[in-house]
Amino acid sequence: MCKTTIVSREGDVCVTHCLNCKIVNIWNKGVLVAFSFEQFDAFLKATKDLVFDNYIEYNPDGIEVVILATPFSEVSLVFTRVEWDEFFAALKQAAYMKQIYQMVHD
Repeated sequence: MCKTTIVSREGDVCVTHCLNCKIVNIWNKGVLVAFSFEQFDAFLKATKDLVFDNYIEYNPDGIEVVILATPFSEVSLVFTRVEWDEFFAALKQAAYMKQIYQMVHD
């Protein structure tokens, strides 16, 4: 059975992980994204240099957003600037805490 631990929280974003299952869950409003530890590390590596201003689009209400594609063409993640900052701050903090937990529990 999973024993998840909250490793990060920023705004509406909460990141949990389970050391036994080696799963990272990213909770963001109505979306739950689950990664294996390896997938989480790969996602961080792939997105670490993305800059909000380089990918601005506008949603139907005219609000600046960035749309982050997923491997499933029907599903994309949409962020305002604040949501983007909170999301990636939470992920960076979670990556750091994941390393700490792994050092302590290995």
